[in-house]
Amino acid sequence: MILVWHEAGNKLYHDRFRELGKLFDLTVLGPEIFAGKTYAPVTEENFKLLLFPSLAHGHWLTYVSAGMLSYIRAHPPQVLYIHEEPHSLTAFLAACLKRQSTFVLESSAINMKGNFSRANLMERVVYARADIIFPKNTEVAGVLRARGARPERIVAPLGNGVSLQSFSPTPKEEARARLAALFPDAAQAFTGRLLAGYAGRIWRPKGLEYFARAAASADASLLLCGPVSDPDVADAVRASGGVLLPALNKEQLPIFYSALDLFVLPSVPTPNWREQFGRVCAEAVFCGTPALGSNVGGIPGVVGAEAIFEPGDEAGLAARIATLKDASTRQALLDAQLRHIEDNFSWTSIARRIATETQRVANGG
Repeated sequence: MILVWHEAGNKLYHDRFRELGKLFDLTVLGPEIFAGKTYAPVTEENFKLLLFPSLAHGHWLTYVSAGMLSYIRAHPPQVLYIHEEPHSLTAFLAACLKRQSTFVLESSAINMKGNFSRANLMERVVYARADIIFPKNTEVAGVLRARGARPERIVAPLGNGVSLQSFSPTPKEEARARLAALFPDAAQAFTGRLLAGYAGRIWRPKGLEYFARAAASADASLLLCGPVSDPDVADAVRASGGVLLPALNKEQLPIFYSALDLFVLPSVPTPNWREQFGRVCAEAVFCGTPALGSNVGGIPGVVGAEAIFEPGDEAGLAARIATLKDASTRQALLDAQLRHIEDNFSWTSIARRIATETQRVANGG
């Protein structure tokens, strides 16, 4: 398998490649620089990572690498896996190099931009050559059908995965002590009340303002972490009693999740953005904290039907939080979510799903 992705060099995603590398002879290709970030080559036991110079590497739509394409041409794989959007230049050029490979496309398309009412000839070539199309969630599947993808090639959604090695629980009191040692302000949230939290960008579409009001209404403490994109949203969260920490690194995040009683992802869709997956919910669950999420994008598929609320429904969210003050209710939700996420969103289960689908096509299915 050759897998192409603009973030191939991002170490946060290498757990996925390690699991795929157990099932495939895997080579991962990507640009040396993408969106201002420079990636360094790494040596891994289960997969080979090759990074190439590229042009127009500021955006996934436009980046292209002659070296990467030459490598595909010189080493035609059994499976050519393109983790790019169907209307991107790289997806089109890779599709032109398909030959006898099983051509797999993984997409997170959320709107009709660049489709030109199905008149985008490059995108049409991608759909014509794709043997398997993995949408990120059911909403993306609908968008891909509207853009012209062949419905029979679109398979069940393939979400992002979470590594059990990277995210595992720490005893709650230990986690709170460690978090307070790292960030003394965190101790302000450890009040003895139920502690609800969020990790991610402090940005208006994340719904944090109504989440903060809902937590206050439910008499719950609130702890958030993440980079601030909208300072007024951060101010509103603090005004409602929330404690805000900076962005945490990969080692600190499991401690943060473990310190919470309840994780909430209250995203609100916009015309140009929807929550694709909600990986933070899966990370929190693997760290022993049940999760609630709004009924947007891929979130319901992660947290389950019993743990969703409508985006912007402050009263409904407050009622959900109040119900989960009971420890046994939280544990029952956590147990169900753990089973679901381990079966569907561990990198191991995702790698097996990819292997199953590619084998089906190889067998003429």
